Amino acid sequence: MKKIGFIFGLAAALSLLAAWKPGGPAETKSANVPTYTADGKLNLPANYRDWVFLTSGFGMNYANGTGNNPMFTNVFVSPEAYQGFKATAKWPEKSMFIVEIYSPAGHGSINKGGHYQDSYMGLDVEVKDSSQPNEWSYYNFNPGETVGAPVGPGCNKCHSEHAAVEHTFVQFYPTLLDFAMDKGVVRPAVSIPLNPSRFLKLMSSAGWEKAEQAYYEDKKKNPESDLLGESALNQAGYSLLREKKNNEAISVFKLVAKDYSNSVNAYDSLGDAYAAAGQRELAVSTSQKELELVQKDGKLSAEQKQQFTSLAQKRIAEMSKR
Repeated sequence: MKKIGFIFGLAAALSLLAAWKPGGPAETKSANVPTYTADGKLNLPANYRDWVFLTSGFGMNYANGTGNNPMFTNVFVSPEAYQGFKATAKWPEKSMFIVEIYSPAGHGSINKGGHYQDSYMGLDVEVKDSSQPNEWSYYNFNPGETVGAPVGPGCNKCHSEHAAVEHTFVQFYPTLLDFAMDKGVVRPAVSIPLNPSRFLKLMSSAGWEKAEQAYYEDKKKNPESDLLGESALNQAGYSLLREKKNNEAISVFKLVAKDYSNSVNAYDSLGDAYAAAGQRELAVSTSQKELELVQKDGKLSAEQKQQFTSLAQKRIAEMSKR
């Protein structure tokens, strides 16, 4: 869509709403609707920064997985469109999706690592408007422009083939994705990898066996996904421990130890879960396994080895008390 060479998951929306008040209907036109010039260009909504913020992205690239010029994106949707989608699970007519584009910066002020947003590079807009030649159309605005020209058919093709809901990349909008999945409106052709929140939700609603089955099915279906790796599973397990769901936490940590059998941290976490559940013998044997792995692990620093050794020995001592 943009000459930078990538299109980011567009989002958002607008709608004309009729406001009903006691005593009869009163028409109120929202300011958040697409308007056009005589030659078919789109006028930029001046107030779009007051809309609902959906998500940010950095360096997203749909072509080859790498970007020579990674950018930040901010996605906004009008309150009317957002509320309409949450009410019907369908984007209403006149929906408009705005994606700001900013260049990244790494050094400035007190920042010592990571990146923050710097220079405004323009924006892209997606509109759902059946009065136009295509129900979904796309426009590009360079910095300083208040009128955007429509772009070619490439955007429409990409969105029609890969967007999760209608022509919108809801798969990248965390505030809407689970809602869309619950409503069953995600297109079957779009694969949504399992993540920690959906994994835990499945555990709660369907039990451990179903959750474990879904985990392994997801690994086969989405082998490149990093949403439910060792670290994510470890965090999910500890969230269960904090909720006093010890047995569920043990199941998660056993899965981690199975799939990451050489991980010292996996056995440390499993030892914690057994200890929390009062399973003394298993806590001791798991901690002993942790000590064995500490000695074999050549990637751990001396400080890390000392830390894991101390944790395992302390757990063994506490669980051996009678």
